[in-house]
Amino acid sequence: MLSKLIKEKDIKNAGKKGVPYAVEKQKLVERANWRTFKPVIDYDKCIKCGLCWLHCPDAAYDINKEGYPVCNSKTCKGCLLCIEICPVKCIKAEQERGELHKK
Repeated sequence: MLSKLIKEKDIKNAGKKGVPYAVEKQKLVERANWRTFKPVIDYDKCIKCGLCWLHCPDAAYDINKEGYPVCNSKTCKGCLLCIEICPVKCIKAEQERGELHKK
């Protein structure tokens, strides 16, 4: 699976998938301020296929030590492509509540 390849290649956050979104001494671009919905993963249903990580246009997903995808809420802009691509539909859209992220 993809999570095995990630471990073998020791892929890190900076520059994964050829999309450099965090470089040393640069500030992470926060996109969540205009997001109205965010992805929420049901880990009981997740099969660790990594398709959300692979297809995220913002490179907002990381893979944790257990091989599960984790969405970086500061980088995710809420396009929800991950919901469409998930083969087991373990990702749901949750509406942002209350105050959005302060700058």
